Amino acid sequence: MPAFFSSVVKRPLGIAFLALVISVTAHGQNPVQGRLSDRNNNAWLMFYSDARVSQRWSVHTEFQYRRTNFLRDPQQYFYRAGLNYHASEKLMLTAGYVYLLSLPYGDYPAEGRSRERRFYQQLQLNETYGKLEIMHRFRQEQRWIRDAGADTYKISNRSRYRIQPTLSIKGKSGDPNTLYITAYDDIFINYGPNVKQNIFNQNRLYGALGYQFTSATSLELGYLYQIVQHDDGQVFEYNHTLQAGLTVNPDFRKNKP
Repeated sequence: MPAFFSSVVKRPLGIAFLALVISVTAHGQNPVQGRLSDRNNNAWLMFYSDARVSQRWSVHTEFQYRRTNFLRDPQQYFYRAGLNYHASEKLMLTAGYVYLLSLPYGDYPAEGRSRERRFYQQLQLNETYGKLEIMHRFRQEQRWIRDAGADTYKISNRSRYRIQPTLSIKGKSGDPNTLYITAYDDIFINYGPNVKQNIFNQNRLYGALGYQFTSATSLELGYLYQIVQHDDGQVFEYNHTLQAGLTVNPDFRKNKP
């Protein structure tokens, strides 16, 4: 295993602490002159699937229908696909592709529609302590963004880290007919030559109640508080978002464990 991944696996809590410190520091900066606040109320409807096709491999598909002014106006159409490699019961590696279409919203909207194509690489580590499961997710993204009216894409890079504890109220994680609560903090950091004023890109703080209907199907209803810094470094979005997420993970293996 590469040295970086080995270090991540051995010291996930240390990295989690570092990411949270960066998040708090970014949020606690003194306001710069001319900073503008944009507050929105959104609703995101989401579908996730990881279809297991062998002992080591599964296929990820995802669609998100994002609306603003709760459900009245469109915000984004988001599509993700990926290939997962299950290195062990705790460690999963993923590579994939994203396409999204963004529409203008809020008090300081971008003009017209913008499109983004993205490649990503991901490491996910799960730790279990009785009824408590903690997921660490590290993601690298290479982004090609084309604003409305532009002829070319601009290239941007982003690193993300999420820590997500999930507690089963009754039964064990993943068991059918199990009620659970979950939360996460997800920080986004931009880097590369095209990043100027917005090294801190965004942070997402989430809490939800979920129900595991079967070993393959679950539903979550939750609330997301999102802070987003625009490319100019002056506009900050403070978004309140209601979420509903359906997960369906079929298992097509002939010899299931």
